[in-house]
Amino acid sequence: MQPFRFAALCVAACIVLVLILYAFAEKPNEKKNGFTRRVLPHAATLKNSLELKYPAYYIAGHSEEQIYLGNYSASLHLLRVHQQLQDTQQLTLKIPAGERYAWKLARIMVDSPAVYLAEGSTPALYRGTLDDLQMSRFLQQSCFFNVLQQVSSTSFISRSIHMDSLGNGRNILVKIKTDSPYVNLAKDIIKKQVDGVFCTDGTLDYDRQTGKLLYVYHYRNEFIALDTNLQTLYTGHTLDTNTRAKIQVAKLPTGVSKFSAPPAYVNSLASVANNRIYILSTLVADNEHWQARRDTEIIDVYSLDDGAYMHTMYIPLEEKGRISDFMVKGNQLFAVCDHSLNAYTIVQ
Repeated sequence: MQPFRFAALCVAACIVLVLILYAFAEKPNEKKNGFTRRVLPHAATLKNSLELKYPAYYIAGHSEEQIYLGNYSASLHLLRVHQQLQDTQQLTLKIPAGERYAWKLARIMVDSPAVYLAEGSTPALYRGTLDDLQMSRFLQQSCFFNVLQQVSSTSFISRSIHMDSLGNGRNILVKIKTDSPYVNLAKDIIKKQVDGVFCTDGTLDYDRQTGKLLYVYHYRNEFIALDTNLQTLYTGHTLDTNTRAKIQVAKLPTGVSKFSAPPAYVNSLASVANNRIYILSTLVADNEHWQARRDTEIIDVYSLDDGAYMHTMYIPLEEKGRISDFMVKGNQLFAVCDHSLNAYTIVQ
């Protein structure tokens, strides 16, 4: 009887060992999303990292050798960082006494040597230079906005909410200029699917090299390339199959709308540079392992010429937190990750 018990224990131990190995083994993506990726191996390598003293930084712009960071919690604070991530300088924008604006919503934009402070709830726009940081009001003939992108010293593109005759709001794109007509509405570019506001949320960016604007939806596999007169050049699609925004919106008795369930993000962030589109995706492809989303950030690269998919880069996280903002400059990708600014060398 003893040999039988010993054999049974050996079999049981082997089964338990196999189950443990299976549980910790690298598995493919079991939840199929209906698309595959072409991943370039070692496409991004961490070059430098700078620890940030405070959280809540975002990328406000860059010059030839400097990166500028704004801070969501301190609207007038600007951090100047050498692109080698070695030297930093704390700057403070100077607003005229008595000026009132919604500081929690204000964002800084740097187009060296100019610097801008914009807030769309009042609305308020200020302009100054990096030399003295003295800000003054301009563009008095503006409009309310929730996103603003500078395209030149005399014009901006905003995303604003347009109210129809029934009181229903939806996001539209607007060109704001310093000369007449000061505001031009482009009502038919952003397409409504659910409510017109939440379902059309997305990222707006501008490529100065080509003069093209890009609007990337957060909750569907679609992006729009435009010129600076808000003429659509083409509509492109990301790799995934999410053609409709998977969101639920509820209207409160106060008239305010909010998500009634967590939204299903498709495209988290986007940036344009080098005539390419860089989109930070939240989805894992059918030919990827589930660890790809856990251990790296996934950035899909598309041609800005026609929106065609080119390849995918894995951005190693290395316990530095997930990316909250990023930009591409030449062959470098700069990313804000929690309390750090990281510089990666990327394959073009």
